[in-house]
Amino acid sequence: MLRWPIRLKLMVGLSLVVGMMLILMGGSTFGLHSFHMSNLTLADQLRELAASGELLRSVCRLHEPHERMSAAALGELEQRVLEARDALRVYFNQLRRNTAQGNRADNGVDELELALLMDLDLTRILGELDREHSRDEFLFPGTKVYVLPKYPAEIGLEARIERLYENVSQLPKKLYLDFWTVLQMSQGQYQTSRIIVWTSAVMVLGMLYGLTRLFNRWVLSPVRMLQRGVRHVARGSFDYKINLHSGDEMQDLAEAFNDMTVTISMTYADLERQVQERSRQLVRSERLAGVGFLAAGVAHEINNPLASIAFCAEALDHRLEPFLAGSNDPDHRLVAHYLKMIQEEAFRCKNITEKLLDFSRCNDITRERIDLAGLIQGVVEMIQHIGKYRGKTILFHPREAVMAHVDSQEIKQVVLNLIVNALESMEAHGTLRIEARYHQGMAEMIFLDDGCGMEPEVLENIFEPFFTKRREGKGTGLGLSITHRIVNQHHGEITAVSPGAGRGSTFTVRLPIHPTELPEEGRSRIKTPSRRQAVPA
Repeated sequence: MLRWPIRLKLMVGLSLVVGMMLILMGGSTFGLHSFHMSNLTLADQLRELAASGELLRSVCRLHEPHERMSAAALGELEQRVLEARDALRVYFNQLRRNTAQGNRADNGVDELELALLMDLDLTRILGELDREHSRDEFLFPGTKVYVLPKYPAEIGLEARIERLYENVSQLPKKLYLDFWTVLQMSQGQYQTSRIIVWTSAVMVLGMLYGLTRLFNRWVLSPVRMLQRGVRHVARGSFDYKINLHSGDEMQDLAEAFNDMTVTISMTYADLERQVQERSRQLVRSERLAGVGFLAAGVAHEINNPLASIAFCAEALDHRLEPFLAGSNDPDHRLVAHYLKMIQEEAFRCKNITEKLLDFSRCNDITRERIDLAGLIQGVVEMIQHIGKYRGKTILFHPREAVMAHVDSQEIKQVVLNLIVNALESMEAHGTLRIEARYHQGMAEMIFLDDGCGMEPEVLENIFEPFFTKRREGKGTGLGLSITHRIVNQHHGEITAVSPGAGRGSTFTVRLPIHPTELPEEGRSRIKTPSRRQAVPA
């Protein structure tokens, strides 16, 4: 997917805005320029028309009978001719200015021809009125008068004035036609300006619509999706995902938000698991405290009757042994069997009460830096000499020394309990694998067996006091509880996992490498069972 950063999208949006402004400015400027030029052209045409009107009035004053004029009348006529020449000069200057500025519909050749003819007539009239006046003293020297051959040089004064009147009478018509042409041109420019302005407006509206769609797609929609995601997470929906594919920093933010929700969900699940674990530990501690009080209160009272029962059964067994040894009577053999059973069960009950007393008594923990690999190796060598475990294999091949700051006797009891439990759960020729290593700043011991495995409900209660799933139906259910208690007192962790029944189990013990930072008072209160033997679960 093509990625467009936000800065590039902002540049595109800014370019569209600038384009809209330029289009509007271009259309408006063209319209204003067309209006301005039309106004200037019309204004100049009106000035030329006004000058022509003044010239027409001046010439009309000459159009009177002039036979047998007196000297005063001829002087007045000469003055009027001079005034007409001045009016012609004003008109000619305005004509040349309009032509030079291009503010005309044509090049002004017709009006210029008429002006030159009128200048010729006025000059000749002055020549006839004043014989001393130069006949070639024209109003516009240097201008090529190419129309002079059209008229005879010698005509009468009246005819010359009449011709002058006819020429000046043609000016309003020509100027009217020019003015009408200018109006037509202005009308065309107006229509062109309208088309340009409306086209610009439509283009700007289209660009504005596109910019609005882009702004909604690039900015508003991603912001709404992010806001919706934040609200879902605020309500506790940590599995909510923001599916944003904008190809910019907004998408990166959405992906980071999704990663954050995943982390929060995992953290929340871990916290929930820790809370449940702490709750189970609290319940377990309360049960252990109850066991301690129970053991401290009644263990001695139970041990005395149990000892009496065991001793009496043993005494009866010794006394009856001469009579029962050589007898084939089934009743005699049954009596001997029952006496043995009474002794075994009495000593078994006594063993349980002793374990309860051990469970209730606590001693100080003496921590030191020890090699867990060597400790495990010692326990393995001791277990391998026990007859009932000789058919089962224990694999332990340490690759390095794994040092931890623990109480060696307590951790030895933990290792012994876990190995005995694993061996008890396996069939003949089963295999137990043990590993010792460093992992995440902790010393780690792993016990993997291919025994009977555990169901999820068993895993949840495996460390509870008096909980046991021994295949023989025996066991006190205190071994793993004591193991869990020892590990916790060392500020470590113990976990148990199993794929299911018949698929083996894995116990992992993690212990601190360095001395745990605890106040002196807290250290003096750290206790553990005093017995240094395995307590099967």
